[in-house]
Amino acid sequence: MELSVIDRLALVTPPSSCRQQSACDVQPVLVAYDSSGNVINKLGSNDQPWQITATVISPAGVGVVGGIANYSNGQSQYSAFGVTSTGTVQVQFSLVSPSGVAA
Repeated sequence: MELSVIDRLALVTPPSSCRQQSACDVQPVLVAYDSSGNVINKLGSNDQPWQITATVISPAGVGVVGGIANYSNGQSQYSAFGVTSTGTVQVQFSLVSPSGVAA
């Protein structure tokens, strides 16, 4: 079995229909690709999948609700993502390897 190396993480479905303090109706979908442009289906193991975390970059004072999702089946598995304010919010998504696993 050949291991894939992450080349990029892409937001393929942005969150939308978001309301203050509750989950967005359309959850974000992020996909990891290797250097050949192939979707990476699995990162980590069943017991310790890699995760994607969301952090608000701007505006200051806005937080994320449900900002951590496992990565499996070729995409992020968000189900309760939302933000604590309405309006335009800039969010950064990052991959996080399981504790004790070298990235």
